[in-house]
Amino acid sequence: MPLLVPDTERKFPIQSIDYLDLDVNDLFEEALQVKRGSCPNWTDESETDFGIQLLWLFSVLSRWMADHGERIKDNTFIGTGRDRQTMRRLCELIGYTLSEVSPASVTVTFTCEDGHPEFTIPAGTQVSTKEYADQPAIMFETDSAALVPVGIDTKNVDCTQGETIADEILGSSDGTTGQTFILVQKPVIWESEVVKIFDGVTWNTWTRVASFVDSGPSDEHYRIEVDEDQNYSIVFGDGENGQIPIRGTNNVKATYRKGEGTSGNVEPNTITELISAVNYVESVNNGRAASGGVDRETLNHARLFGPGTLKALDRAVTVEDMETLAETFHSAVYGGIAKAKAFEVGGVSSIVMVVPKKGGYPSAGLKSALLTHLNERRMICTAIQVADPNYRLVDIEVTVYTFGNYSPSQVAGEVRANLVSYLSPVYQDPETGLYPHGFGRNVYLSDLYRIIDATQGVDHCSISTPSANVTIQEYQIVDIGTIDIIVSTPDGHFSFYDLNKEL
Repeated sequence: MPLLVPDTERKFPIQSIDYLDLDVNDLFEEALQVKRGSCPNWTDESETDFGIQLLWLFSVLSRWMADHGERIKDNTFIGTGRDRQTMRRLCELIGYTLSEVSPASVTVTFTCEDGHPEFTIPAGTQVSTKEYADQPAIMFETDSAALVPVGIDTKNVDCTQGETIADEILGSSDGTTGQTFILVQKPVIWESEVVKIFDGVTWNTWTRVASFVDSGPSDEHYRIEVDEDQNYSIVFGDGENGQIPIRGTNNVKATYRKGEGTSGNVEPNTITELISAVNYVESVNNGRAASGGVDRETLNHARLFGPGTLKALDRAVTVEDMETLAETFHSAVYGGIAKAKAFEVGGVSSIVMVVPKKGGYPSAGLKSALLTHLNERRMICTAIQVADPNYRLVDIEVTVYTFGNYSPSQVAGEVRANLVSYLSPVYQDPETGLYPHGFGRNVYLSDLYRIIDATQGVDHCSISTPSANVTIQEYQIVDIGTIDIIVSTPDGHFSFYDLNKEL
């Protein structure tokens, strides 16, 4: 008996279903069509019919299997990867590290009371910014203990953004393979954790490894996984590759640091709260801004820059190499680079324009650190210069027509805020996490209309300046210029707002 029925003997033709473009309802309709052709006597298509329920279940499972198959396929390549942990492993294969949250650092001045004796500011002393209704406090901790001799009025202490979570009980080992425990607080500073297991007598510190490939049955190893929701997981072995924690009750714990990224780059004179109790300290303050805080890398950024490292191979040979090396550079003190543009001068030297991730112009320290980084990778007999970006200021004049019951000044302020955000050279697309305003990228009127019209309270708008798309030269990058907004309310009243100063 043949396994397949020839087409000439089929009662109905084979259905060609493009399952990738169909949702569950579409698949269910396709299944009904097949049912009607193959079972004409089956006329009951009510929701209470058992067969109809089976067709619906089949459609749901088919959609799930199609999505699962697509996810497996996509996770095979860096260019289409969806899962963060899978992307991390794919990037590691080409020598690229998918970065997580990096905390900011700052020097905090501790002002001491008059006539104090010698005392010590302990390591881990907590200081913070003030807490407001719409803005939580940003916590910092001292990196090491600082001795304050008699007669010293102030003491500068290095601090790092974040909060230490000490001896958090993660759970109980049940003796099974591949146990996973999730840290409660997040986001967690990458590789800041110390994991301990109680063996019935003492707490033993286990060792973090990238994978269990080289781990033996008795090796006290664990690895880390971080998912899309920034859940930080501790994963143990299976008894063959990595030891299984001994069975026990609440015998798995961890100490780690919870921290922020760019939000930790606070302004000068904002760290003014002493959280920990330290005798003889009168006040605290940061004379300079905190720097070095970086948010976790997006998957879109990794898709773009991961393969780029294969082309540059950590060498500054071409101008494209220099741009890649600059945009992947990060200094713990001075921060990183959002956008870079390199060009040759005379064939033997190159100029690299850079936009720091905080916007504006790069500091002397950032330019010096980047130059050192590039010089270590350049070709012999070539020269590299790191330069400020050439900003092309875009002025805006717009008339905004509002809906009723909206404050004209509030609408104008929100329109201004949206324009300033979008036209910033370090604007990040909320969907991709990338910087869309590269050197030489034009500004399109359609985008400006989209930004303004999407503002709450705006019915429509009319932009008089610019009157056409703004052409940005090859070695320029956009930045916000002046903003003039006229707000028209439904009753025909016009209000002019000079929003180049505070409302």
